[in-house]
Amino acid sequence: MKLVFNTSTPTTLKNEIVKLIEDKELKTWEIHESDKEKYLKHTQQWGEKGVILLTPDNAKKTLTVKVLKFKSTEVAVKDFEGYYLGRFCEIIFVNFPNRFTSIGRA
Repeated sequence: MKLVFNTSTPTTLKNEIVKLIEDKELKTWEIHESDKEKYLKHTQQWGEKGVILLTPDNAKKTLTVKVLKFKSTEVAVKDFEGYYLGRFCEIIFVNFPNRFTSIGRA
């Protein structure tokens, strides 16, 4: 499952989320970097299972959020992605409530 946030500034929103984490403003999240891509990783509950990928699309004015599991994770991504996406939504609702107009599912 993917969540799609409709926003007028998807790349800026992604960068601001990453900056909050890098600046240690969100203490339960960290950045996991691989192949020059920055992923969000929860430091507790679901972080040992996978990461979140943020994909901005400036033409469509969307920020897509997808959970990816680590190769070492034996359970299917569907078994934990809802919880992980819920934690991500908490970031958005608390820190960026006026930065998106709606959320859809892809």
